[in-house]
Amino acid sequence: MSFVQTLKRVLPRRVTRKLGDVRRRVQSTSVRTRRQKERLESDPSLEDRDRHLLRRVSSEIHHNDGMYKGDGRAYFSVGLSAIRCLDRALDAAQLSGIQRVLDMPCGHGRVLRFMVHRFPQAKFVACDLDRGAVDYCVKTFAAQGAYSQPDLDRLTLPNHFDLIWCGSLITHLDAPRIVKLLFFFLRHLAPGGLLVFTTAGDQVLQWMTSGQFDYGIDECKIPLICADYRAGGYGYIDYPYIADYGISLTSPEWVRTKVHEIGSLREVSFEPHGWDNHQDVFGFVRKQ
Repeated sequence: MSFVQTLKRVLPRRVTRKLGDVRRRVQSTSVRTRRQKERLESDPSLEDRDRHLLRRVSSEIHHNDGMYKGDGRAYFSVGLSAIRCLDRALDAAQLSGIQRVLDMPCGHGRVLRFMVHRFPQAKFVACDLDRGAVDYCVKTFAAQGAYSQPDLDRLTLPNHFDLIWCGSLITHLDAPRIVKLLFFFLRHLAPGGLLVFTTAGDQVLQWMTSGQFDYGIDECKIPLICADYRAGGYGYIDYPYIADYGISLTSPEWVRTKVHEIGSLREVSFEPHGWDNHQDVFGFVRKQ
């Protein structure tokens, strides 16, 4: 058990919350995150186009951004990787002239900060259940904000989008909610528009079974979700601290079956563990 986990067990919850807030604020000071981004910029392995894009993005990270764990190099690298995934999917779809973009879930802009510079002519909608995160994206990246809802059948946005990016949401939903999410995207994708989303597949299975990551679920339940995935291409477990939200494993075949049942979407690209060598990446175009 780590020192931090020990403190959480010993100290009152209100104290650990306050200490956690202080720690996050210290970690995310502008001087620190700027230096972390600059160190990544100087990495000789970066391609010139990545380095030029990285130099333009904001180094500011909100202290409540759950995707930032104090490692700015990893944080900004994941954003760059998302742009590479989008570029490859756009090439496969032979799509250009992007004017309207949806980032859902936007979080505090880990990917959005890159997209606003990659598609400077586009208008963006930042959508998330976390209203504070949406408000931050509106203020920091000049996006239009949209508050999501747990029941996606009740969520309607006033736009149709040329490009939708959905990074790591299907990875947390059970099967019925995944289907609802795909229907939501279909309703809001313009004819000929591109939907790019990520899923957890074989790479995540390998890391789970090897003990490299537990993904926040109870250790005793890892064999259960892995067995379900191996048997039917799908497995899901709730997080221990929240209901109806957890970790889902979905094989490419399972995803394709669900998309086929929905209809009107044509697959144009698939990259196994393409996002940051972690999550699988699908690209689907809405049929004209």
